[in-house]
Amino acid sequence: MTPSGNGIEALEAARSRSRGLRWVAVALFALTIARLGWYQLARGGFYRELSEDNYVQGFVVRAPRGVILDRHGTVLADSRVSHSVTLSRRRGRDDVDLAKKLALLLELEEIEVAGRLAEARTNFYGSVTLVEDATFAQVSRIEERRSELPGVKVDVTAARRYPEIRLANHALGYVGEVSEAELETKASLGYRSGDMIGKAGMERRYEPQLRGEDGIEYWVYDASGRELRPFGGHSREAKPGHDVILAIDAVAQRVADERLGEFAAGAIVALDPSNGDVLVFASHPGPDPNSLADGVSTSEWSELTSSPTHPLLNRTIQAAYPPASAFKLVTAAVGLETGIVAERREHVTCKGAYKYGIRTFRCWRAEGHGVVGLLDGIIESCDVFFYQLGARLGVPTLMGWTERSGLGRVTGVDVAGEVPGNVPTPRWYDRRYGRGKWSRGVVLNLAIGQGELLVTPIQAACLTAAIVNGGVAVTPHLLKQVQTRSGRVLGTPKRSTAYELPYSDETIDFLRRAMLGVVEAPNGTGKLARIPGIEVGGKTGTAQNPHGENHAWFIAFAPADDPEIAIAVIVENAGGGGAIAAPIARDVMKAYLRIEDAPPAVRPPETEPARSELLTEWEPPEPTAGEASVRTHDGHAPPQERPSPGAGDGDQGGGGPAREPRRPEAATEGAEGDATRGTGTQGDDRGP
Repeated sequence: MTPSGNGIEALEAARSRSRGLRWVAVALFALTIARLGWYQLARGGFYRELSEDNYVQGFVVRAPRGVILDRHGTVLADSRVSHSVTLSRRRGRDDVDLAKKLALLLELEEIEVAGRLAEARTNFYGSVTLVEDATFAQVSRIEERRSELPGVKVDVTAARRYPEIRLANHALGYVGEVSEAELETKASLGYRSGDMIGKAGMERRYEPQLRGEDGIEYWVYDASGRELRPFGGHSREAKPGHDVILAIDAVAQRVADERLGEFAAGAIVALDPSNGDVLVFASHPGPDPNSLADGVSTSEWSELTSSPTHPLLNRTIQAAYPPASAFKLVTAAVGLETGIVAERREHVTCKGAYKYGIRTFRCWRAEGHGVVGLLDGIIESCDVFFYQLGARLGVPTLMGWTERSGLGRVTGVDVAGEVPGNVPTPRWYDRRYGRGKWSRGVVLNLAIGQGELLVTPIQAACLTAAIVNGGVAVTPHLLKQVQTRSGRVLGTPKRSTAYELPYSDETIDFLRRAMLGVVEAPNGTGKLARIPGIEVGGKTGTAQNPHGENHAWFIAFAPADDPEIAIAVIVENAGGGGAIAAPIARDVMKAYLRIEDAPPAVRPPETEPARSELLTEWEPPEPTAGEASVRTHDGHAPPQERPSPGAGDGDQGGGGPAREPRRPEAATEGAEGDATRGTGTQGDDRGP
């Protein structure tokens, strides 16, 4: 069958159209090839120059660091406007010549600039900081010669600022440029050379919360390094760090820092007994955190680290001192708990000294205290009473209970570097001197808080807080909460128990009454801590220092009926605890409680008041009925590890020096003779 005429005509028409389309396709393809050839061959050089003259550079946008505030919203650390000179990579740049120019303009070492330029060549997504917080003169010189400095830029950044350089500087810490060693472990977290990082205190402890998240911006630049325009929508905004609210009360903290500033060195810690909030955290002397944040020279850093006053030492948690007569509270509690002594049963006659073997241990009051019971022994801080009690307890019992009372261990406060102090057990003495080669007489020094027994100020504050909180020591913490810039709370510290005192309710009640008498009784050694309108409890302590003036201790709480603050004050090389530390504690407590009236000017009693005066003018509350259970494991008595001084209070008595872990801080390892006024020798075992 053959196709019809119409079918043949349709087929020919289709073939004709197909040939036409093929020619059109060939023509279009040829035109495309020609155009591409023209762009590549004829105009290739032009477009190559254009691509090299205009390129995109990414820059890191530093996230604003979070603000640190006190419990009432007072700013303790924030940020200020700063200018930084930065370097970014550039193709074809003469870095040798640029290093010479920058070294001259910025007054830097040429080798330092060359190193930064080398770092910039490998940094494809940002810039390298050459000068952090540049001066006005440095910025001016760079801007004047900007056209000669390809890849050099002045950025507006935020620098850390501490509005009051002496306010809680050890609590806050400081920031500094991340070191090479830190980069090895933190580069995976997004840290780069030139970044700032918390180095100490809260800045270090809560670095992840304060830091924030850096952003990035992309800009189009020409060959001269001039910014042309932002590049597309690829930039990412920086997310500011969270704000950290501390439990510190700035008003009380300011008073603490100011009062400590009147002396060479010391520390103050105040806690809320009910929840562990750290209300005051003062250590003196301290560094200027603004200077450290801005960067210090090698010589300046060397001066800080080698200073005999150790300004970088956080004395609140890193300096350990003999607690002196403040420890008599623990000795008394152990005596009550073991049944060795009873509040109204035991009395001794203090004639100003106590004979132990061939040695004489003297009381701080040379003329003696007369007939003294346990309560009066604490109120008047009679050394002779506690010498005898210590001799009856022995080192194993006394130090064993001391460990159970929370000493010799860290409190767990949220600041790095806390040391545990020292509780010299028989095993410790055996390691120090050899098994059994130490004197039983050491227990007399330990009973009054002298010798090798060492506590930190925060441990003393925790012990005080535990006594007024029913025997429970809440783990101290400076953090109150973390919140966003908008005020949304992200987290608060979890309340935990540091330890519980192994004392009966009757013993704890007795300790509170005794501390109340130290301040409020007419014969108390802490009368300068009185505050009109409220009752204050406390205990004085004076640690002897063979290298200078005595160290002054005072622990206290207020108000006595419902304590809101527990405080420990230590002032190095200052004198007696009752005369020096007690009024400081008073001023800090008044500031926290917002009490403005000053107490009357009174002096600690110089002579023992008449017994009738004690009974008629001040009568302590009756003790709770019931005797404490007897739990004892008494044993042999020990000596002194290169015995630190000894002698009690007055508070005029003895103790020892501050010690710190790596470098001895005012370390005073005096002879035991200090405690005994040089009347005997260490190693005498002929005590009763």
